[in-house]
Amino acid sequence: MRAMLPEHWFDRLERRLGILAIPGLASFLVGMNAVVWVMTLMRPEFTFRLMLFPGAVRAGEWWRLLTFAIVPPRVAPLWMIFWLLLLYKYASDLEQEWGDFRFNLFFGTGVFATAAAAMASGYPMTNVTLNASLFLAFATLYPDFVINVYMIIPVKVRWLGALAALGLAWKFLAGGAGARWEVSSGILNYLLFFGVDHWASVKRLWRRRGR
Repeated sequence: MRAMLPEHWFDRLERRLGILAIPGLASFLVGMNAVVWVMTLMRPEFTFRLMLFPGAVRAGEWWRLLTFAIVPPRVAPLWMIFWLLLLYKYASDLEQEWGDFRFNLFFGTGVFATAAAAMASGYPMTNVTLNASLFLAFATLYPDFVINVYMIIPVKVRWLGALAALGLAWKFLAGGAGARWEVSSGILNYLLFFGVDHWASVKRLWRRRGR
């Protein structure tokens, strides 16, 4: 899959900024999600100190600009374990496919865009779309990978990715202004990496229908 940015731009960025890349970022993200989950089990209010509330950031709680990215979903323990394993699978595979720098760039762009959107709009933001962008990237690169839904039903990840994309589209269309800000900023990284290919596919479809 080609990226929206030309390949030489990625190479140039990596030569200049590659030293700043965090090695093993995928494992770190999963580990921190697990730590926050355990902390939340002991102190349910803990996650509220990490979430992205623009007013709190302006009051000096600047760490929220980053920590919102490691707040796990509120689900039952069994589903949390499954979610962490799935997160590790697609994040680590992306990191292996792209290398440390490009994976850092993908995730970091999503974090920065979401934080910037929150501060610009004044709306609280979550990491739901940010995590969804990782899954969409995995589904794009490995469409035939099979996930056992409910640990029983085998489904190719391309179809789950399509459902995730539809869910984000519905959230954008049916949600309020805050939801539109969050979705737009949270998938910017995905568009940066995969937008050219999807746009080329749309143009090919238009040409076929025009015949």
